[in-house]
Amino acid sequence: MTRALTRVAASCAAAALALSLTAGPASADGPWHAATLPFFWDEASLLDVAAAAPDQVWISGRQGEICIQVAPMTPCLIYRAGNPVVRRWDGSGWREYPIQGWSGQGFIRQIAAGDGQTWILGRQDTAGAYLARFDGSAFVPEAGPSGGSIQVLRAGPAGVWAGISTTTGDSLHRRSGAGWTGTPIPEDLRYVNDVEARTATDAWAVGQTEPSRNTYGRPEFPALAHWDGNSWTSVLPHRESGPMARIVAVAPSGPGRAWVVTRGEIAHWDGTAWTAAPAPEGTSELQDIAVDGAGAVWVTARMSGDPRLGLFRYESGTWHEVVLGSVTGATDIAASPGGAAWALARNEDGKPALLTTD
Repeated sequence: MTRALTRVAASCAAAALALSLTAGPASADGPWHAATLPFFWDEASLLDVAAAAPDQVWISGRQGEICIQVAPMTPCLIYRAGNPVVRRWDGSGWREYPIQGWSGQGFIRQIAAGDGQTWILGRQDTAGAYLARFDGSAFVPEAGPSGGSIQVLRAGPAGVWAGISTTTGDSLHRRSGAGWTGTPIPEDLRYVNDVEARTATDAWAVGQTEPSRNTYGRPEFPALAHWDGNSWTSVLPHRESGPMARIVAVAPSGPGRAWVVTRGEIAHWDGTAWTAAPAPEGTSELQDIAVDGAGAVWVTARMSGDPRLGLFRYESGTWHEVVLGSVTGATDIAASPGGAAWALARNEDGKPALLTTD
């Protein structure tokens, strides 16, 4: 991939942006409403949501976390990590399943569901990382790929994928039988932030060439690759570089087409060219994206100078903010294939909330 070609893509994106730019987000509650959550102990946090089907919506996190401080903004004198949370919405109620082999306290930070498989990734406060597969009645521990720690765990029509982080970059591994198979990725996709699939032969992996993960204040170079069922192929990114150019999330939108978000803008690849637009006014960082069964594009974003997180719909070059009373914002977002969207949020009292278009 050459810098000249990248600059051509950036010019195309800028031209499209000039046509689609709007003054700011309009308010729109849309179809969203708060879903009823199961009982959690105090100090609960939801960290991830996955939606494989209307009766296969999963949430994960922790409950019962304790931090006793002498004063605000000081270290915890007494700290307990709490207990892991995994729940499934089966279409009529929430179900809980045993987490076999779990030791001590901790949390479940990622849940991956799709194509008949559900996996969880967590951390035990005494035993370290925990990876498990749902066998229909319980979560059963499984060994992950060797060589590094899992940063990204996804499941869908293209199978189960694990993104492994090492000191020199990331690698992608696909679940094969009872083990994992490494799949070479393009050199420019050095750090993988998200993997999503539309079909077994149409999947996307996104991230950046540099800088390394969680590095800020340096120019960022986006990268993405497409999976055709056999191998990953590099796709020309939509811009060359910038302070917020890393691609943080992707949502397939049709054969060979996808939406992506960087920390500073949204962009759509139609299989040939990019169109792009900046983040909504009043936001400081885009965080996640999903496309629901009706084709609506939903994005979550961190608000400028405000601890809350916003939920927005992007349509025809215009941002529409979702405002839902006591719910202060949204973080992770997921959409079941051909169905509803779900988003994690918090109420004004700090307790976890779950939003849905179902």
